[in-house]
Amino acid sequence: MNRRGGRVRIRAEFGPFRTGQEACPLLSTTAEYALRIMVALTEAASEPLTCDEISRRTRVPAGYALKVLQWLREKKLVASQRGRKGGVRIVCDPEETTLLDVVNAIEPVERIRTCPLGRREHRGRLCPLHSRLDELIVSLLESLEDLSLDAVAHGGKGPPLCRAEGGEAAARGRGGRATQQRPRRRRRRRK
Repeated sequence: MNRRGGRVRIRAEFGPFRTGQEACPLLSTTAEYALRIMVALTEAASEPLTCDEISRRTRVPAGYALKVLQWLREKKLVASQRGRKGGVRIVCDPEETTLLDVVNAIEPVERIRTCPLGRREHRGRLCPLHSRLDELIVSLLESLEDLSLDAVAHGGKGPPLCRAEGGEAAARGRGGRATQQRPRRRRRRRK
């Protein structure tokens, strides 16, 4: 409650995990986008996709997708071809390439080696807080290493990427509740 008796609205933002945007809080936004892009390209198999198609399928802004694709191409995970039948396709083996390989190609997750608080009593070992956080990072790295792109793209129930391209998913609003979409009104031009 604030001084006037109304409620105070608190909006928390932790790294890539923001209101209205589901992302993994332990990975950077760039790493999350790279994973989405690689899974979409794995789904497409050898069919090349344009940057706009990738952006639409993965819900990654087109400019950001282009930058991530450049980095993935530098690491020899994807290849691009110009022209009418061009696009981007995956060139690494999706059965052998793990999610950790993709993350490490873009932005490796670093473990906590020293306590950032700099206390004397924590020299040589991590404090309990940072020790626990490092254990979580190790668990994340192991999970990413255990999953191949192919396993994510073709191994689960339903589509590997969350999509709202029609059906019930498109009718869902915030909080997963079904909402009716209003028809757009056309504005009259002023003369």
